[in-house]
Amino acid sequence: MSKSQFKVIGKPVPPPDLYEKVTGTAQYVFDMDFPGLLHAKLVTSREPHARIKSIDFSKALQLPGVVAVATGKDFPYRLGIYVGDRDILAIDKALWVGHPVAAVVAENKRVAEKAIDLIDVEYDPLPPVFDPEEAIKPDAPILHPDLGKYRVSPAFKPVPGTNIANLFKLKKGEGEAALDSADVVIERDFRVPFISHSYMETWNTIAYYKITGDIEIWTSSQSPYAPRYLTAMSLGIPVGKIKVRIPYVGGAFGGKAGILNEPLVAMLSKKAGYKPVKLSMSRAEQMKSMPIVAGYRAKAKMGFRKDGRIVAYSVRFLFDGGAFADYAVNVARTAGYACTGVYDMPNAYCESITAYTNKAPTTAIRGFGYPETHWVLERMMDIGAKELGLDPLEIRSKNFLRMGDPTSTTGYGTPMRADQGDLLGVMKTSAELIEWDKEPEQPKEPWKIRAKGIAVSLKGPSQPPNAVDAAVIKFNEDASVDVLVATGNFGQGTVNALRMLVAEYFDLPLEKVHLSWMNSTEWNPYTWQTVGSRSLFTVGQA
Repeated sequence: MSKSQFKVIGKPVPPPDLYEKVTGTAQYVFDMDFPGLLHAKLVTSREPHARIKSIDFSKALQLPGVVAVATGKDFPYRLGIYVGDRDILAIDKALWVGHPVAAVVAENKRVAEKAIDLIDVEYDPLPPVFDPEEAIKPDAPILHPDLGKYRVSPAFKPVPGTNIANLFKLKKGEGEAALDSADVVIERDFRVPFISHSYMETWNTIAYYKITGDIEIWTSSQSPYAPRYLTAMSLGIPVGKIKVRIPYVGGAFGGKAGILNEPLVAMLSKKAGYKPVKLSMSRAEQMKSMPIVAGYRAKAKMGFRKDGRIVAYSVRFLFDGGAFADYAVNVARTAGYACTGVYDMPNAYCESITAYTNKAPTTAIRGFGYPETHWVLERMMDIGAKELGLDPLEIRSKNFLRMGDPTSTTGYGTPMRADQGDLLGVMKTSAELIEWDKEPEQPKEPWKIRAKGIAVSLKGPSQPPNAVDAAVIKFNEDASVDVLVATGNFGQGTVNALRMLVAEYFDLPLEKVHLSWMNSTEWNPYTWQTVGSRSLFTVGQA
């Protein structure tokens, strides 16, 4: 079907949730309330690394309105997406300033906030380690002495007895040794600090652990099915006993994937007498105690022939994963196996290490390792072009993967296909659009500089073996349809695009296609997660 034949696709369509969001009537987890709803607050560590000697909460229990107090010893369960290294609440050790060590459940938030100030935690400080380079030295203080006993997903390789949460190595051809045969070798170090996702809505969760053993959860996550499965696995509860619902979500950027507070709030509900409990994070609490984005360092070497062809590339990434592995180990692994990007490299060595440090744990963010590796790679290409006296476009075009070439590392050597994109053509068109050969006109303001640059990258959509998707379409008596999908809607517009696909396929007016903004494992068919640039493509084909 040609573009001109589409009735809906390609036309400006306001998102259907726009009115509710701009008028403030959209309901997020923070806005939800139930009869008898209790509120939780967390006591967090003031030490970066310390043994917990004692927790005295007797005064807090005497405060009117306090329903329950919990410590890590009440909930001896382990969390972890790839490495089961995290307690629900710290049991023996606190691993960063902000690590939750206890929780209070009260009749309202104000009482809970007063109660946490009445809890006395006695610590025995231990030597902390904040620098990832120092953390991986043999004499560094060990954060996880039981690392060898943790549950670990098969693709990941933590190193017991060290602070290495994951070690990834990849070699192609002669690897780094081939640099000796290059005409020109450049070497550079790169550093990127921690950042926060800073999504508008902080992490909020409500859980209701019923006396029947069933659990209902409302949470600001990117998916209902991932937290359901991971909560069940962590607590040893059958998956079918848990229902997860996702209402409106105020931004995510990868930071609300997987699992976080859901098991804790569920167990607090049980301890509080099988009553619903809400845990809402303030902005300060979010920044201090919730996962952020890993900082990293890269040491790169690239060897060229005089004509600009790459001879070999070597890069070592060191990611600062913080106190727990979370998604950081997979972000770092992705940066490692995608290290050669869009270029044909006969020789490459890529190493990626995730280090435990006494900082907040780190998690996923948009791009998931690809921006990290491409920033280093593209800087090296620009530096190489300058050293060799070549145009940045020329040096790239000399090294691009061509159709049928096996990818150097990403995709495990599968050949480039026509539907993956014409690298040379896209770069050429981009250069024409920005008038690459023409010097940019400089602004009048002396503090402003106008310049041109180019970078080329690839991005693999996330497709693990369990990443299946489904959709249900219900036809109503008035010729409208209800579309049931578990695709998250947190600003990226995927759900609106799915509405347009359905309207186009069935030749319906867009107003006849309805979607619910409350995703639920009860009525929405299975979707793995709304992550990794995959949802419109995979759910759209369901």
